[in-house]
Amino acid sequence: MIIEKHISIWRLLKIIWLRLLIMTLIGLVGAITVIEFGDKDIAISMITPSILGTALSIFLGFRTNSAVDRWNRARGYWSDAIASSLNLSRVLARVDGEGYRNNKTGEESALAAHVMQRMIRRNIAWAWVLNRQLKGQAPLQDVAGMIEPQELEILKKHANPAMKLIFNQSPDFRIACREEQFIDGAHFEIVAMLRQQIAAQVSCEGLKTTPFPTHYSFFTDVFIWMLVVLLAFSLPSVENIGYFSIAAVVIIGWVFSMIDGIGSYMEEPFINNRNVVPMDALSRNLEIQLRQIGLNEEDLPADIQPIKGALY
Repeated sequence: MIIEKHISIWRLLKIIWLRLLIMTLIGLVGAITVIEFGDKDIAISMITPSILGTALSIFLGFRTNSAVDRWNRARGYWSDAIASSLNLSRVLARVDGEGYRNNKTGEESALAAHVMQRMIRRNIAWAWVLNRQLKGQAPLQDVAGMIEPQELEILKKHANPAMKLIFNQSPDFRIACREEQFIDGAHFEIVAMLRQQIAAQVSCEGLKTTPFPTHYSFFTDVFIWMLVVLLAFSLPSVENIGYFSIAAVVIIGWVFSMIDGIGSYMEEPFINNRNVVPMDALSRNLEIQLRQIGLNEEDLPADIQPIKGALY
């Protein structure tokens, strides 16, 4: 997610310089053809590019709005995932020396302490594993300290290790229940939170595996180049603009291309680019909170810092 207030022109030029060069060449060819060889008799009327530009504006508006909506939905789904993980850990955690006492015997349960803290660490790992699955990265990197070695080896064999982590919570939950760790219906809350985690993951995966319709991206690009060509053969004859039409063609083409580019970047919110939902930062924030509050740890990882004005 871009957080810098001023966009670097040089960074933009590295992305679009070839497109601008092609537009310049098309504008030059159109200007030379109309001014030097066509004596303006073969110039295209401005009515044609005007109609196409209007239609393209409507098309781009719909596409951009849809792309922003996908980004917002992705941000909401990830917020749901983080919230469900926090809520589950809230029920599992024992803070301020509360201890893991058996509610029937009143005795401390070392087994419950080990199992419930393992569930909290598994919650942290789940956020990181799901994060990397959605981005297409190696899902189990850097989670060795959060998951026990035997469980980690089993996860390596699964196609969806994030979902497996949620299912792995159930045996530990049953152990905690047998150790009488929950009162006042807290175990019902845990079941509800596990359901919410599954729902949040399925929503994220559903958005990831349902790409924006390809024909929108393809035909938007086709229509932009059609508009550039039509402008190149119509602007030179307008009010004797002459070779200044080349700059006008490039500027108009650049504006439409940038609007299209914004949509194309935001329509894929779960990939590793500058417009991505900042899942690394949110996962690290969750990790810090759960380690500090849920596990009473003092050695905490550092916050994720922006990279060249973008938070990942």
